[in-house]
Amino acid sequence: MRPEWVASERVEEVRAAAEGWKRAGVVDSGTFGEISRRYPEPRPLPAPLWRLLTAFFVTAALLLLTGAFFIAFRPKIGTAPLLLLLLSAVCIVAAEVQEGSPALALRGGAGVTSFWGIAFLLAGVFLFLEETLKVRERSGMTLLLLAALVACALAAWRWGSPVYAVLAAISFFLVLARAPSGRLLWVAMGIAMTLVFARVLDHPSWAPSHRWCAAVLVVGGLLGVYAAVNLYALDHRLVENLRGAGLDLPGPRFQERIWAMVGTAVLPVAILWWGVRSRWTFVLDTGIVVAALSLITLRHYVHIAATWLVLTLAGTALVLLALALNRWLSRGPEEERDGFTAEPLFADEARLRALELVPVVAAHAPEARPPVEPGFQGGGGSFGGGGAGGSF
Repeated sequence: MRPEWVASERVEEVRAAAEGWKRAGVVDSGTFGEISRRYPEPRPLPAPLWRLLTAFFVTAALLLLTGAFFIAFRPKIGTAPLLLLLLSAVCIVAAEVQEGSPALALRGGAGVTSFWGIAFLLAGVFLFLEETLKVRERSGMTLLLLAALVACALAAWRWGSPVYAVLAAISFFLVLARAPSGRLLWVAMGIAMTLVFARVLDHPSWAPSHRWCAAVLVVGGLLGVYAAVNLYALDHRLVENLRGAGLDLPGPRFQERIWAMVGTAVLPVAILWWGVRSRWTFVLDTGIVVAALSLITLRHYVHIAATWLVLTLAGTALVLLALALNRWLSRGPEEERDGFTAEPLFADEARLRALELVPVVAAHAPEARPPVEPGFQGGGGSFGGGGAGGSF
């Protein structure tokens, strides 16, 4: 990323934190105004609806332009990759120009332009491998996934988009799945990815968007490890089936199923414990998700009761647990325990309360008053002359 992009992101992060402090009552209006004065908004951020509309119209324009190019030039199958690569280069240059302009960087056009640039690039690589080089299907798919991994990783590093970090993580695990020992590679590389990017999450030299990408890759590593050790995924050979259709896969061995049972039960607890110790909410959320998946896996193998009854009891238990945890935290010294609190410090409660009051006000609002018939309204008289004036 360019230094000026990083500087703009840091200013936006400070302004967002100041707004949260003001809503929580940590700073007063004067302090908030001083922070806003010292850190002026570097890039205008339109409403989400306008950004969505901009992305839609830019997408429509790019697809229509692509169709017009193919209709006008009618490229043969051998020259189609060159046209797609040319369109990809144009989109990437347009994304760079928009990212470099403070007035256009956050309006939605840069992100969608870069996305279609990568999509055209991968389409061109696919046609080049399939039609020009005549690469076999399995080898060609592996090379295409490698190209997607490199392109998305570079895009995440250049533009700091967590979406590209997600796509890079998916491509990475799909590439690993095509290896003979794909499941073991998922476990090893998932653990390595989690540990490596967890060390740079709070690194001050990283841009805020790069730290978001690192958080996404931490979650991706945890989910990759869980998908590899889950008992249901092992029994149905979900990782091995990603290598391609038509493979004669042997069933899991007894030792593998034992390790999968242990991993399915222990890994959610370990992730939740790490989330509590690290105070990272996204790790806690990941632990909750994999814990729910483990309970679903248990329900698949052990028929405790009907599915609707199990889901109802599980939801009720979660609600009761949340209420008990909230009560326990609220009764602690200064309503906190070990750094955890039940108080919504930086939640916009005013906006939430306003939304909650809308249907109440609408339901209990008085009926409209009938219009009052206009009657005689005396306006008084006036007098004067020769420059004098008055009223009575």
